[in-house]
Amino acid sequence: MKNWKSIIPYILPYFTFILIGSFTRYFAGHGYFIYVAKTLITAALVIYWFRSYSEIEFDFSFFAVAAGILAFILWIGLSEYMPFKIFHPPPDGHSFPDNAKSISFLLVFFRIGGAFLLVPVFEELFMRSFIIRWLINPEDFKSVPMGKFTWFSFAGSIVLFVLGHRFWEWPAAAATGILFTLLLYRRKRIFDCIIAHAVTNLCLAIYVLVSGKFGYW
Repeated sequence: MKNWKSIIPYILPYFTFILIGSFTRYFAGHGYFIYVAKTLITAALVIYWFRSYSEIEFDFSFFAVAAGILAFILWIGLSEYMPFKIFHPPPDGHSFPDNAKSISFLLVFFRIGGAFLLVPVFEELFMRSFIIRWLINPEDFKSVPMGKFTWFSFAGSIVLFVLGHRFWEWPAAAATGILFTLLLYRRKRIFDCIIAHAVTNLCLAIYVLVSGKFGYW
């Protein structure tokens, strides 16, 4: 593979976030602190390599915002209204300590901040900047224009995006992945996908806090 070091800034933040998160089940009652740890460590990696992401062009788009809102609606619809309960969100998710309001506020801040500001960046860079282009040209993915379409890269990126989510999220993740990928093909800019993803996650965070359905977290 030509310039194999160029893939590290794309894959390491993504898998670091997932790997650290996998330890949550070993800290019963304190799993929320794992989210803080993986958010801080992954954020440090993204900041360290930020200059490597030359494809990010900061240009706000209301089209991307609309796509993000649509993805949120699809996510709720394909989770709560699926006829099969195996695709419904669990009743409980991350719990926060009731006897320490200051700590709970900090943990919620990290949860929303991570979902809104961090996850859309490293996940879109991995899925729709790296994976889509790498599946087209694994020897030199950066030579592939942003938003170039092939059926193989389209399908492969959607499958990987779905597998990166919990089983009950698969229908919603598939629909969202398709929507964000179509947005990339339409706009040819990864920043639009980041905006859309951020809007979706922010809407979901607000929905969770208002409804109390922490199973989404």
